[in-house]
Amino acid sequence: MSPTFRVFFSMLGAFLLLTLAAVVRSLWQVYRPASEAGISVAKPREGSGLTDGLLLLGVATAWYSVAMGWGGQFTAYPIYVDLARISPEAFRAFGHGYLSRVAVVLLPLGVMCLTWGLFLWFPHRLVPRRMVWAIVSLCVLFILVTPFAAIAQDTMLAQGFSETLYARLMWSNGIRSVLFTAIGLLSLAAVRSRWTAPSYH
Repeated sequence: MSPTFRVFFSMLGAFLLLTLAAVVRSLWQVYRPASEAGISVAKPREGSGLTDGLLLLGVATAWYSVAMGWGGQFTAYPIYVDLARISPEAFRAFGHGYLSRVAVVLLPLGVMCLTWGLFLWFPHRLVPRRMVWAIVSLCVLFILVTPFAAIAQDTMLAQGFSETLYARLMWSNGIRSVLFTAIGLLSLAAVRSRWTAPSYH
């Protein structure tokens, strides 16, 4: 595995840990003993360079992911079919070349998930928490769907092109693309909420 892939998977792992910890914290706040109810927790801020920076980074990487998801669906993956018709060697050469270069362009997807995970810990008072949780949930779904596409690609590179595996690759990436689009739209709603909501000091 290349170092770039390790960085990508490390970011996804950190995101999942942040999310799990935030879930545990939220449950603790709901069910904690009454005697500990006065313990202070991190409260949403009116706005700061950190929270606004996280928000803008989340939006930028979300729409990058939208473009990458649909670009793969309509451009990169259909080339597999074209090259498989030429020869198995052409198919494998393209597949290996694609996977050897794709790690770098995957990094912003990891940044996107990690950014919204951090937003659970550095909340913004003008961005609804339920919106952040919705985006985080979609990021978790993206991670859960990705192995279907990855395994289909790896198996085809090892065994040759397969209509069944190609169909699995396309539907799983289609789901990812829809998830990315939903994240992108929600991120725009978060930005709108941040800069159009009345500010109180």
